Amino acid sequence: MGAGDADRGEFAVRLRRLREAASLTQEELAARAGLTSNAIGALERGERRRPYPHTVRALAEALGADAEELAALTTAARPAAESATPPAPGHLPVPRTPLLGRATELEEIAQLLREGPARLVTVTGPGGVGKTRLALAVAGRLAEERTVAVAELAAVSDPDLVLVTVARALGLRDDRAEGLVDRLALHLDGPRRLLVLDNVEHVVGTAGPVLARLVDRCPGLVVLATSRTPLRVRGEQEYPLDPLPVPRTAHPAAVAESPAAQMFCDRARAVRPGFALDETSAPAVAAICERLDGLPLALELAAVHTRLLGPRTLLARLDRAIDSAALRDLPARQSTMRATMDWSHDLLTAHEQRLLRLLAVFRGGFTLEAVEVVVDGSVDAFTALGGLVEQSLVLPDPRSEGRYRLLEPVRQYAADRLTVTGEHAAVAARHAHHVADRARAARDGLRGPDQRAWLDELQIEHGNVRAALTTLLAAGDAGTAATLLADTWLSWALRGAAGEGMAWARTVAEQDRDLALEDRAAARLALGGLSFATGDLSGTRDAATAATADLTRSTADPARLAEALVLQGYGAAGLGDADAARSALDAAVALARETADRWALAHALAARATLVGAQDPRAARPVLDEAEATARQLASPFTTATVLNLRAALLLAEGEDGAAVERLGEAADLAVEVGTTWTLVVTLAALGVVAARRGLPETATILMAAGAATSDTSAAVVAIPLHRDVADRHLLEARAHLDDETFRRAWEMGRALRPTEIDGYVSRVRERCASR
Repeated sequence: MGAGDADRGEFAVRLRRLREAASLTQEELAARAGLTSNAIGALERGERRRPYPHTVRALAEALGADAEELAALTTAARPAAESATPPAPGHLPVPRTPLLGRATELEEIAQLLREGPARLVTVTGPGGVGKTRLALAVAGRLAEERTVAVAELAAVSDPDLVLVTVARALGLRDDRAEGLVDRLALHLDGPRRLLVLDNVEHVVGTAGPVLARLVDRCPGLVVLATSRTPLRVRGEQEYPLDPLPVPRTAHPAAVAESPAAQMFCDRARAVRPGFALDETSAPAVAAICERLDGLPLALELAAVHTRLLGPRTLLARLDRAIDSAALRDLPARQSTMRATMDWSHDLLTAHEQRLLRLLAVFRGGFTLEAVEVVVDGSVDAFTALGGLVEQSLVLPDPRSEGRYRLLEPVRQYAADRLTVTGEHAAVAARHAHHVADRARAARDGLRGPDQRAWLDELQIEHGNVRAALTTLLAAGDAGTAATLLADTWLSWALRGAAGEGMAWARTVAEQDRDLALEDRAAARLALGGLSFATGDLSGTRDAATAATADLTRSTADPARLAEALVLQGYGAAGLGDADAARSALDAAVALARETADRWALAHALAARATLVGAQDPRAARPVLDEAEATARQLASPFTTATVLNLRAALLLAEGEDGAAVERLGEAADLAVEVGTTWTLVVTLAALGVVAARRGLPETATILMAAGAATSDTSAAVVAIPLHRDVADRHLLEARAHLDDETFRRAWEMGRALRPTEIDGYVSRVRERCASR
């Protein structure tokens, strides 16, 4: 071979020569072998140097290769480095890097092997999750208690060689196939033996039954296997290995505690001494760990680039970084992220391979029902999904039963394959319209007694909603995007994403000239609702007024019209335009009564009460009585909390602090119960005002700081009923009664206050009100 040939490797050279001798193009060979032309190109360029055995056989058949040529191809596909003689029995490989973040897993697996009852433990997980590293650490932990042998099976392409490889790992000189099981059983039939079999996934059909027989015949033997799929034999104990936990927040201390960040930083320091976490680097490191889903191999590959790139620059180039980095001391199948994924991909059936690439359109997880919609009958989703779960390429989502997810590096690999096949646009469109259909179902649910369940679903589907909006806008379907936002704007506002939702709403509203009348109204309605949630009263009034005009011309959806009128009334009232507010709210009340729309009626009455209460707080009471009764009949926690906040504001205006605190306490409980932020911003500010007025400056500071933190993280702003200047004035009064250190400490406590801790402060304020 010439210099160029040597660089590409022997397999690449032989494959190209055989193809050219057969007068085939790469595309023609790919079609015959059932592969893609990209795969053929990667093999001939030497980018993939160890194809799976069935790939080699398929190529040989497509090329018409004889037995001698097949043997030569097969030999070339087994690099010498991977066929090296295993370490002698009892001599374990010594890792060159520390095992990070696996103390619990190490101890649990060691205990399983020590105490049973299972004597065959299989560590399963996706490629790159660190199964081998952990298994060797367990073997090292037990080496003083048991005689240990390690057999590496990744290089074994012929299932008949599994036993031979095990025999060599045990130091048996006689490795003839005849009677080898009996000789192995005799050799292993001693006390306290541990056999580690690494990378079993491609030979489970042979290894599983053999291991079961050996374990049955050798009472003193325990086996630890690593595999991307369980062996599925009786007596096996599967131990799924998850990726490393990622940072909970971007604060340097939280990042430093994260096992994923610890691994990234450890590997970064190996190539860039002095690499450190600080206020600048910690957020980028946290984002890198999250994007890579804590997958150890991906973290290692990314860390290689810190030699040249800072964390923020690396984050911007992360996808390319993990594909371009290579670790030369690892086997070829693990030297890059793509090689690791290619190894897993080659083990799948054609249907599993297809489903894997189709799943790339999901972001943040999926259900079987959603998968069935996206595949559109092209794959048996149930069977193929089961296969991907078994191969550890799809993982159960711990947040929700019946939900699954792809690790982000796996999703990126699948997305690349989906793009190559030209299927992405059609699959993404089916995904986007499925999300829009779920949003339509969510609209009424968000406004009724099942509010929490729908909020939870939309929060867990947030990544898919984003992906759907991106797809719809890229495809020029702003109308469906507008409807999706109008159906879900309340969830963005209630679950701390009002700012992001506002950005999407503005993007869609900018295309209003291209929208049909109803779609334009939907875009303006979403913009009005999110403007109100973020405290933009002018934006609320203008967008809602425009939506009202559109919806009045198109009477197809009275519920949307009532909602637009309510928002128009709230915006006008907040801006002091009482006549415009009264007109809009009267129309909303009339329409809501006519259509039995309790949600619109409760909010319209509540907004009307603010108008009446501005002149005479007592006169607003009967209006609020009906609003509260309607809200409680509706059983919507958000609606009820909104009315309670308004009622508390009017009580505060009358100096009835004790009665106000009772309403605020219930409003806080409802917000915490459902996990909402918008009403909680109002509630906390009002409680802070009461605390300040009742001589509790430190408590007032804590509550107002908690409200400010909630507002900052959710982009929700206090607009109505308690104006910001009222809260600010009482905060200044509280500040005047505290020294600098006490105020600072109280403010920090409030910023870190958890929702479940609010009740204690409510009790403190309630007791003070009762004592005076």
